[in-house]
Amino acid sequence: MTGSPRPVAAIVGMGDAYASRSNRKDPLQLAVEATHAALADAGITRHQVDAVFTGRSPWADKRSQWSNIFISHMQMPVTINSELTMHGAGLTASVGVAAQMIAAGKAEYVLCLQSDATELFVDAVAMGAEADADPQFEVPYGPTIPSLYAQAACRYLHEFGLTEADLAEVAVANQKWGVGHPHAAKARLGAVDVAKVLASPYVSSPIRRWMCSTWGGGTGGALVVTSVENARNFANPVHVLGYGSAATHEYLGDRMNLRKVRYDTLGPQPNLVYTATAEAARQAFAQAGIGRGDIDMAQISANFAHMGPIILEDLGFAEKGRGIELYRSGRTAIDGDLPVDTNGGWLSFGQPGISCNMDSYVEAIRQLRGTALGAAPAKRPETVLVQGAGGMLAAGAVSILSTRA
Repeated sequence: MTGSPRPVAAIVGMGDAYASRSNRKDPLQLAVEATHAALADAGITRHQVDAVFTGRSPWADKRSQWSNIFISHMQMPVTINSELTMHGAGLTASVGVAAQMIAAGKAEYVLCLQSDATELFVDAVAMGAEADADPQFEVPYGPTIPSLYAQAACRYLHEFGLTEADLAEVAVANQKWGVGHPHAAKARLGAVDVAKVLASPYVSSPIRRWMCSTWGGGTGGALVVTSVENARNFANPVHVLGYGSAATHEYLGDRMNLRKVRYDTLGPQPNLVYTATAEAARQAFAQAGIGRGDIDMAQISANFAHMGPIILEDLGFAEKGRGIELYRSGRTAIDGDLPVDTNGGWLSFGQPGISCNMDSYVEAIRQLRGTALGAAPAKRPETVLVQGAGGMLAAGAVSILSTRA
């Protein structure tokens, strides 16, 4: 590593759980299963947990105070529990919040968890863009989530002279990973090439069906976070070297109304080609004291094909407008120097709902521990970046994880 990182916390327990149409489980069942697995992995009991953080309530269980419902079901009183609601990025940021509580001496063990099973319990198509569109200025025009993201895609292609064929490269790369994962929603469809992606129908131009993520079944994940000192007593700790987060707006129209932001990482305003992840990455790398060349693998939150290169650019792995070269050159592949989305990512593994950012953590830790359920590079990674996003380019969070202290 280029620097001398000083970890800020450590993950000492991880558990995951899965559901499908033939093995239905609701979000609470998935969360409980994953939590029991994480506690067993850490070798602690639920009564040793001081705090619980989740992302926002699952789409398949929209009860308010969902984190409180969870601890009640677990009969696990804690000092504090809360939902971090920067859309999906809140869950990614929960590890950073846990680290801060631990550093302040307010907790010894913090549980971060999330689960969802949208397509198993909700008519996802009927939901439209209700959660991500302005009710006054956008919803009356009947937008879908893909049509909102397509606006950013159009701008991205226009500004940098890219084409639909370029975006197809992202779908092809992710599917190569996805076909090897037993829980990937698109695994059953086999490998694809650029021609097949471009032959799929438009969902919202320039986005075609193969350029979109799918819902997937159901997933749950849980992480036990503790101090670096405590982690010395555990067999397989994963250290948190750095973290960062940022949020800039809520709705897409609001993004275009931004004329001045406090972060110079977000490019000239207004724009639709930078996201809050750029600022989150700056914070995470500054805290970790390492460079981009020290990252062996990345798990990111690309729900549409154009978001893959945009996010990799915001993370600092490519100049703005050049992220597609990482996919085209094979650098994100199994034999590349920066494997990306090794479970297939949101494009091929799928988005079970709000749990998708936890799926990235689970995949990162499995790869770090050498227990991947799907494909893995020949050389096990030592340092993995996890990026989570949420909303219409609204929020981003980044964690840098490592088996090296």
